[in-house]
Amino acid sequence: MKTIRPETASLALLEQYRQEISRCVKCGACGAVCPPAILERSESLSARGRMALIKAVLDKKLTVSAIFRDRLATCTGCLACEASCPSNVPVTEIIAEAKQEAVRESGLGLINRILSSSLKSSVAMHFLAWLAPFVLHYPGGALNGTSASGRRLGAGFVTGKKAQGRIALFPGCAINHFQQDIGQAATSVLSAIGHEVIVPKGLQCCGRPHLSLGDRKSAEDLALNNSAILAGLQVDAVITACASCGLTFKREYPKLLPPGAGMPRVLDIHEFLSHELSEKALRTVQKTVTFHDPCHLGRGQGLSGTARAVLRSVPGLMLVEMKNADRCCGFGGMMRITHGDLSNAIGGDKAAMIIATGASVVVTGCPSCRLQIREALRRAGSDIDVVHTVQLLEEALVNGK
Repeated sequence: MKTIRPETASLALLEQYRQEISRCVKCGACGAVCPPAILERSESLSARGRMALIKAVLDKKLTVSAIFRDRLATCTGCLACEASCPSNVPVTEIIAEAKQEAVRESGLGLINRILSSSLKSSVAMHFLAWLAPFVLHYPGGALNGTSASGRRLGAGFVTGKKAQGRIALFPGCAINHFQQDIGQAATSVLSAIGHEVIVPKGLQCCGRPHLSLGDRKSAEDLALNNSAILAGLQVDAVITACASCGLTFKREYPKLLPPGAGMPRVLDIHEFLSHELSEKALRTVQKTVTFHDPCHLGRGQGLSGTARAVLRSVPGLMLVEMKNADRCCGFGGMMRITHGDLSNAIGGDKAAMIIATGASVVVTGCPSCRLQIREALRRAGSDIDVVHTVQLLEEALVNGK
């Protein structure tokens, strides 16, 4: 147990990271890969700058001010700084703790309290979904992701029994409320390769948005609820088609859950399908596509190569790599709500990289990235289609039969 000095007792959560913060050698490698820092050319928006600010707060040289909280909120959580850091500073973890300290000192604030409460309730999310285009600053139809049948993946959804086993699908908020067509494609693909698919009752948000707000207590409550439900299932695997949900289960739940809490292994759908598609006969899909690496799929889970291998399993598909395919699209979770102009600027850079490939379709493995890229391409005047990997696989496996 680390000893916390009395004079820093009010910053107990951050104090435990003092040694990690001191490992930052101020080399600036993070500034070359941080999307907000690249765009704004501001040191305080780079990981190095944020670490300096957090250390100044720890040393009582700065207060937890509105400007300090704003600098924390501009982090997209893309993990690029951690991947480039020669000292292996856990930047995103430290920023998360700094956000919690800010909440501890001054509370969540009215808007963040409303967001936190709404995200914990699927009923509230369902009724408030019509506000999403305004809250997320998506006026151009990026949220139009309802399946062709108009059918949502409601709790208790079950496909017919199959020979290969039983799969639990964790849809997550983005799929459940705004990108139902991805959920329908995921269930269609999993069913087509021989699995019974269920969407368990009682599942809630994975908790990542709450961590982004600094509301750790809510994230812990959600983790306890979801882990209890998933651990009690008789299934062969728990699958998610959302890169952020998958990273939350893998990276955050071990820290959010108490010792001994049961939690089954959760697999990203690319991870699962990479072992399931080798012997399946896929229909030819004649399209030229480019792939956007979701930060939480590639850097977060190390599945960049796996996702491409799944795409290349589709006959006729031509994959053209874009420049900086792993550069963040700018959604950034709650940053999209609080810093819409910055999010749009980052998204604009991504749209230009996509358009330059000449591809007719951009594929990604994250529903939130799909929303962001759709809006960015619309703003750029492009009609390039944006789909999740499973939607292409559905075309090759299901719709062609």
